[in-house]
Amino acid sequence: MVPEPDATVTAPSPRTTRPPSSTPADRRQSRYWNSQYRSDPTFFGSGPSRFLGWVLRALGEQGTGSTWVELGAGYGRDLAALERRGYSVRGVDLSRVGAALARQARLDLVATTALRFLSRLRSESVDVVFSNLFYNQEFTEDDHTQLFSQVDRVLAPHGYHAYSVRSVADRWYGKGRRTGPDCFDFAPDGPVLHFFSRPYARRLRRGRFHLVRSWEGTEGKGKFPISVLYFLERKPANVPR
Repeated sequence: MVPEPDATVTAPSPRTTRPPSSTPADRRQSRYWNSQYRSDPTFFGSGPSRFLGWVLRALGEQGTGSTWVELGAGYGRDLAALERRGYSVRGVDLSRVGAALARQARLDLVATTALRFLSRLRSESVDVVFSNLFYNQEFTEDDHTQLFSQVDRVLAPHGYHAYSVRSVADRWYGKGRRTGPDCFDFAPDGPVLHFFSRPYARRLRRGRFHLVRSWEGTEGKGKFPISVLYFLERKPANVPR
């Protein structure tokens, strides 16, 4: 995740890097976001993300019966917006601080890994799996493949996979210490980020989803805008697995 246009975007420091760590990636991410949300409980703003608005417009406001799951839900600002519209919503985030903030707002959000959360859901039980800049976290391609596979499993036939990511066109791509393909460590002020390209997204959805709509552009204000990709994908019906 990265700040939305209504939040302050901090530039990473490419000159200072931390040595490789033996701490698991999920624990490093959890520590980072716990710290951010302790410092600012509305780090990304209080309103819904721009990406959620894009998804809802693309789906055409298809009624109130849909079941949504959000990966990397933070403190639940998008879940709250969906719930107000009458959707059934659940979320997951690594940050226990973020999850506690969401539960204070009476949102159904648990603190665990997204893969563990998805693995506990029934097959074909969700209409939309949504995430805003979640896949940019410290994930390998194998991690992404496992996550996309689980999203495929839990989505109902004709269900939607909607996600935004920071792209390889971003001005911060290539800065910091490279930790893997399209992955860079922006220590000491930021997490490891995995940037996305269109070919990479196409490889991840192949055999699982059909692309419905995409968008590429810029978010953010001031000196540090970010380049993003939006994807809306759909699971076909009756495809042999």
